[in-house]
Amino acid sequence: MLAPTPINQTERLATLRRYGLDTHSHRGAFEGIVELAAQICNCPVSLVSIVHADDQRFEARSGTKLDGTGLDASICSHAILQDELLEIPDARLDMRTQDNPLVTAADQPVLFYAGAQIKTRTGIVLGTLCVLDYRPRRLGDSERRALRILADQVMQRLELHEALRQQDAMRREVDHRVKNSLAGVAAMTRMSARGASDDVRAALLEVEQRINVMVELHSDLYQADDPDAPIEVTGYLRRIVRYMENMAPASVEIDVELAPLELPNKRASALGVLVNELISNSCKHAFPEGRTGRIVLRGRPDPGGRYSLSCEDDGVGSANARAGLGRRIMEASAAQLDGFLDVASDGSGHRVKLEFPLDAA
Repeated sequence: MLAPTPINQTERLATLRRYGLDTHSHRGAFEGIVELAAQICNCPVSLVSIVHADDQRFEARSGTKLDGTGLDASICSHAILQDELLEIPDARLDMRTQDNPLVTAADQPVLFYAGAQIKTRTGIVLGTLCVLDYRPRRLGDSERRALRILADQVMQRLELHEALRQQDAMRREVDHRVKNSLAGVAAMTRMSARGASDDVRAALLEVEQRINVMVELHSDLYQADDPDAPIEVTGYLRRIVRYMENMAPASVEIDVELAPLELPNKRASALGVLVNELISNSCKHAFPEGRTGRIVLRGRPDPGGRYSLSCEDDGVGSANARAGLGRRIMEASAAQLDGFLDVASDGSGHRVKLEFPLDAA
């Protein structure tokens, strides 16, 4: 027989959605629990069964290939109406289950059921951790207690998953707001530069460039599933270069040859600042009076777990003109990467090379 609809069904279904139980986001999370429940209770089948409006879905299973059943075959839909563990020693003799398709099946009918409620702290029952057998039987006291404890473990994992999801949503919102704030500051800086003197305008435009480097980094962080995991850096660097191409003299070509590279966000930020300064300095000093030329940014892994990044131009090559704040920023960025800058300049151009370890803390 079909179980009555729970009196708090609307709230219960909303809670299922809140915990992501209307999706497949928990698949694989409870496999160890159902295997342990089957072993402790010495039953061939164990399930984490979540009861939805029209069916029951198995978030984890041991001993069966079923992903779920309709409510007409759901013993768990009866169990969620109980305050305590539901145990049915012989399903053929219980009016709630005697016509259940799993019980009346000609091949391996389910004759024993025990289900412990998966319940929120506010008392809303989402489903059960249940064990089934093909013979009539009873659980011992220690087995019932173990089933209850394991059902509580399922609920605790659901709560942890939800807490992490909320934390991630908050982090994404913060990243989004920081990105928008930085973009706003960059726009205000650009507007202020329009009416400023040449020296002040140049300084403000440099500030805008550095802000936009951080905006690009936050774009990558906002899209990342794990903010602490390494991010793929080459796309981030290419976006910085595209921005620099819009700022560079029309007569200057910028080429990029970067092998794949992953870095934690702090080191990625340092590398982005460095690339911005390298290209900015070449654009500013290497090609005076409309001189044509080329800037090449190359990056490749080196033996011994290191990465080599170089920026070369075929401009006038004056190293002295490239000292000052930009040089100090580059050196500070290199230090953050645990790397060392090698600078060479002559009449055929200016070259800066950085080597840094990939596995630095």
